[in-house]
Amino acid sequence: MIKLIISFQFLLFSIGAFFSTNKAEKMPPISSIAICNSMVMEEVSLSNNNPEDSTKAYSMPLLAKMPKGEVMLSWTEKDAQGITSLCVAFSKDKGKTFSEKKVVFAGPGIANSRMMRAKVLTKTDGSLVAVFSNRGGLVAPPVQAQTQATPPQGGRGGGGSSNIVYCVSKDGGSTWTSPISVDSDPKQGITRGFFDAVVLPNDEIAVAYLKDVANSTKHEERDLRMVVTKNGAFQPERVIDPVVCDCCPISMMVDASGALNIVYRDNNDDIRDMAKIISTDNAETFSKSQILHHDEWKINGCPHTGAVASIAGKGALFAWFSGAEKESGIRLVTNEGKKLLVLNDRSAKNAFLAEGSENQIMLWEQNKPENNLTEIAFKKINKDKISETIWVEGSSNGINSTGLVFDNQLLVAYEVKQANKRNSLKISNIRL
Repeated sequence: MIKLIISFQFLLFSIGAFFSTNKAEKMPPISSIAICNSMVMEEVSLSNNNPEDSTKAYSMPLLAKMPKGEVMLSWTEKDAQGITSLCVAFSKDKGKTFSEKKVVFAGPGIANSRMMRAKVLTKTDGSLVAVFSNRGGLVAPPVQAQTQATPPQGGRGGGGSSNIVYCVSKDGGSTWTSPISVDSDPKQGITRGFFDAVVLPNDEIAVAYLKDVANSTKHEERDLRMVVTKNGAFQPERVIDPVVCDCCPISMMVDASGALNIVYRDNNDDIRDMAKIISTDNAETFSKSQILHHDEWKINGCPHTGAVASIAGKGALFAWFSGAEKESGIRLVTNEGKKLLVLNDRSAKNAFLAEGSENQIMLWEQNKPENNLTEIAFKKINKDKISETIWVEGSSNGINSTGLVFDNQLLVAYEVKQANKRNSLKISNIRL
């Protein structure tokens, strides 16, 4: 099996800096990201060609297909001064090479994690919408941004609020509007988070999130809310489920029929099973909440894990962790609630689902038995047929994976844990 490894080498940007190259190679553009690649029969690493920028920590890569077939990679990088930048780069050759990175926004309060993953969405007109979490005040945007945002005030324990904000780019990510809260409620000092965001079939943006409930009890600290744009402007929020698990991330997906699926962990007398609601009218109305699969996991507390979803032909697949006594582990379930598999290794976590024309891909991280190091693993799913576990070569210490499928190729991006806790990023291209 041919395995193509693309190692990201993150370099300090300095105007006029040049990379060494032989005369037969094309000089890469000067960038804070140098992307090196080579197509060979064996796994290769180009990490020695250029030194990494060890002063920065890179996190939470996310791959996405754009309407015209390009690949977009988004991630965050945090410098030694504590400033986090949300970045994007684009590929026109299915992930073999990427453009110079573009910075969406930089500030000390940007959050990007498994619990609140930043999203950069593409509308049919080509405009980009970045949705991310921000805690506390904002610093001045990067040079290319248009205006400066107003810092939020207040916060628990002297800190700032947790807000969900959005920026828009009309020129392919070169310039961005300043961050604006998706929630028009001006109240600060509260949490808005655990969100997901999608582009609806009518090209509007929908964001679902958990928000602190005023005068809450321990039973319902937060409820599930939604905001949707109208002509590009977010409308007032709506409560779509008043009692949910308080700290588990939400997942949204527009399925093959154009219906919006929202998956979240419910809370029915401390039974924390995954529930789903559906809208067939661009989030105007929703179906009654239904449990995806009855795990009957009863726990007096929040598990801090959510579900992931992807289209599978005319259906859909969902994966999540349950600590149910009878069958603890990550389960993979169809749209009809049929359980396809359970990963019961205690180290298996952080599943990701990637849509394919023939095979759907389930990615996750797990300790490999031979060395007890975390590596990225995946299975191919074709209806009821599921492959054996396949390990991504060269992914030792890999976490937080994301993937895209192109015909018989799987593109995987992930973090690589470093001893100094400043993780790097890596991409692997694998023939299926």
